[in-house]
Amino acid sequence: MARKSLDEMLADLSVAFPDNNTGAITPVVLRSYFDDLIKAIRPSYALLTRDVAVAQAITTAAAPLVFTSSDITAAQGEYTATPGIGRIARLDKGVTEFQFTADMSSPSNSPRLLTFTLYTNGVATPFQQTQQLSIIGETISLTFTAIQSHSALANYDMYIKSSVNETITFSNMVLVAQTIPANNPV
Repeated sequence: MARKSLDEMLADLSVAFPDNNTGAITPVVLRSYFDDLIKAIRPSYALLTRDVAVAQAITTAAAPLVFTSSDITAAQGEYTATPGIGRIARLDKGVTEFQFTADMSSPSNSPRLLTFTLYTNGVATPFQQTQQLSIIGETISLTFTAIQSHSALANYDMYIKSSVNETITFSNMVLVAQTIPANNPV
């Protein structure tokens, strides 16, 4: 069963727990309500990682970042993660917070801009961060956060583009998706 929103839990409250003049509050009703409540607030995570330094060709056209591993051991059945295409899928409605971090190193002394953008269902979101690289071998770190809400399954990808075509080395790269208990997701 899907995670309920906090608004749904409040609506269930008056139905599950009426004035107990008729004995309607039973152990089964109590257990069911608290089971739904715990599921509504329990943590759920999925993550994509690239720990070792790996070079990736980046062009002026936005393309998904490639990761080398994933972990959904704490996903509670709400996510899948596919590192080879850089995708985290949310399997049901809800609000998801994303944390993205990456270290990158420049292959030349020519200034260039790298733009990272969170995509949802193949469409760019407003959540993006741009980083300039300009010194050969210099390692630059980038971090940003995004929040997305969806009423059904959604695919999330971290895309990158560069102001010039080149190969950038990425390491310590992580994209974490975390479920946030929500009053009422879209």
